[in-house]
Amino acid sequence: MRKFIVLSILSLVCIGIGAQRVQKMSLDIRQLVNQTTSQGHRASSVKLPETVRAMIRFNGDAEAVMDQYHCKAITHIGDIYIADIPVSQLKALANDNQVQRIENHQGGKVLMDVAPKWINSPAIYEDTRLPQAYTGKGVLLGIIDVGLEVTHPNFYNADATTLRVTRFLDQFAADDEQYGQSIDLGREYTTEADIKGKGYAGDSYRNFHGTHCLGISAGSGHTTPYRGVAYEAELAAANSSVAGDSNFGSANELALMKYLFDYADERQMPCVITYSIGFNALPNDCVLFEEGISQLVGPGHILVAAAGNESHKLDYVCKPKGMAAAGTSLQDDKSGMAFLYSKDLFTLKVISKHKISVNGSLKGDSLVYTPTEGKVEKQLAGKAVVVEKVDTCYTITFTRDSTDTDDGTMLFVIEGEDSFVQMVVDMRQAFTNDTETDPRCGNATNDHNVGLPGCLPSVVTVGALNGREKFVNIKGDTIASWGVKSNEGTIAFFSSQGPTLDGLVKPDVVTPGINIHASANSHYEEDYGAVLVAKSTFEDREYPWIAISGTSMATPCMAGIVALWLQANPQLSPDDVKRIIRETSHPMGDMIPNNTYGYGLADAYAGILNILGLPTTIKDLSQHQPSALTIRPADGGIRLSFDKAPAQPFTVRVYAVSGQLLGEQVVRPTSSTEYLLPLSNSSGIYVVQVNSPEQGVTGSELIRK
Repeated sequence: MRKFIVLSILSLVCIGIGAQRVQKMSLDIRQLVNQTTSQGHRASSVKLPETVRAMIRFNGDAEAVMDQYHCKAITHIGDIYIADIPVSQLKALANDNQVQRIENHQGGKVLMDVAPKWINSPAIYEDTRLPQAYTGKGVLLGIIDVGLEVTHPNFYNADATTLRVTRFLDQFAADDEQYGQSIDLGREYTTEADIKGKGYAGDSYRNFHGTHCLGISAGSGHTTPYRGVAYEAELAAANSSVAGDSNFGSANELALMKYLFDYADERQMPCVITYSIGFNALPNDCVLFEEGISQLVGPGHILVAAAGNESHKLDYVCKPKGMAAAGTSLQDDKSGMAFLYSKDLFTLKVISKHKISVNGSLKGDSLVYTPTEGKVEKQLAGKAVVVEKVDTCYTITFTRDSTDTDDGTMLFVIEGEDSFVQMVVDMRQAFTNDTETDPRCGNATNDHNVGLPGCLPSVVTVGALNGREKFVNIKGDTIASWGVKSNEGTIAFFSSQGPTLDGLVKPDVVTPGINIHASANSHYEEDYGAVLVAKSTFEDREYPWIAISGTSMATPCMAGIVALWLQANPQLSPDDVKRIIRETSHPMGDMIPNNTYGYGLADAYAGILNILGLPTTIKDLSQHQPSALTIRPADGGIRLSFDKAPAQPFTVRVYAVSGQLLGEQVVRPTSSTEYLLPLSNSSGIYVVQVNSPEQGVTGSELIRK
């Protein structure tokens, strides 16, 4: 009897240690440990990486623990270390009492799947009008992406004499290249000669995503009309291997964010980073990532991230209290994954579709799970099905490991009238409602799908508006966007929608994200075909401009706008940016904010006026630029260029940014479309207000003399 009691106690202790270890690890780290353990018992076709880059928090001597388990520290943000960990040491590291948490998120996914008239600014594809006082000059615009060609002429200054990219890091580079130097994060290029010598990232032959995104944020346009938003910003680029290397995930991206913000501090410049890559957003699974980002951002450090492209599919199920059952199905011939969240008691049934009879009754086995069980495994129709609990999160995985007649579909049914349960699918998959097989399996919807890091409160999250349904390519053909299912001026059909699973309203704002024209890689191996809109020759090489869509395209547009705002106030914090968005965006949707448009459509120009305090210091100041009139500084004065000769008198007022009226003039029209008005004041920023009864002429403009 005593022996039995001792064994029971030891068993409970082991279970407790195991549960504690599980809670220490994020999902992807936990799965990697499980794969390592299974390979110790049987051969596996899955080739595991030798090391994994992850975030670690310690409650002891971090350096000593990392040394003990042969970890290589890459960088740290406060007490969060980012290190390369031998996969063989993961389990032991997780069992160490000095380790609080190990975290990483795999499967980074680029979120790519008109503007001037929509965002009241800056043109991101053909209109080059922009407040001349604010062009991003003096601001560092950083990008973390894939497929970057940093010597594209779009990233030079206006006359193509100076490359604006002053720092480049490539994680695909070979260590023996003659340019740059190898560091723990990749290969770094710090001089203009090395950056030009390198030219493009190692994955540029198969990716162009980063070149397009950076062009939207800050391209000069070169010889095309497709100029970006902050076209005089200084540029820093980190080419990530997160989407193509199983060793790397969110920990790697956090290290790259720190790298760019550190470089901005070194340059003593405000910085905005545009980030159009996403991961599964799982509550309580991204603790270190969220804390790391919140420590990195602050005054002069802004992270702008894509909401995601997931709303074209069903990916969320909710069973509210009072409903007896809810469910859906998931079809995948090889494997599948879903995540369930609840603090309540419930019953989950996982059923292979071909084990269901016509009337919905079971013909064979199913897996039945309740929260009283920590982990359950079962073979169902040639699949290994596993349900595992970590705190209030439950992971459901099934892997096809034998030949079977099943079509790959699993049904999920959640029962429990007194329970509130949420379930989401892995971002690379989709649910399918199947009420014909089971009437309870028709509850999946296409919301609650904003990805990580866009789901975090310290990030400015951007959704995509359909600002342009069609475009004309280089051959003169009129092309409709791929799969456009939304009307112009409404949310793009793919743009991810909130709320987040923990209740945050997301996205924060929207900008155009369909048929956006910008630069693309000249080294890309495939033909751009119908999406090619222009070509430009530079230094005996031909460079393309293309039109593509996604929240990937909306995000750099917003990042460019933030760069303009940082030029006006370099100390803006994420909270400041969100306040400006709240106060100046054009509301869209029924309630503000909402989980489709956030606070609405971004207004770059109104945001600058807000930062300068001009709406409160200048009475009757227009919050928009005139649409039929261009106002520009000229030698000794101000040049007014009308689309057509004015027929009626108009009034011009010039103000200092303090709000002081410096001059007022009523101009009698002539037959000319050009007017030059004197401005004798010293150099500085001025506000020009034009009032006219003619359509499109009334408006204000900021000029730098």
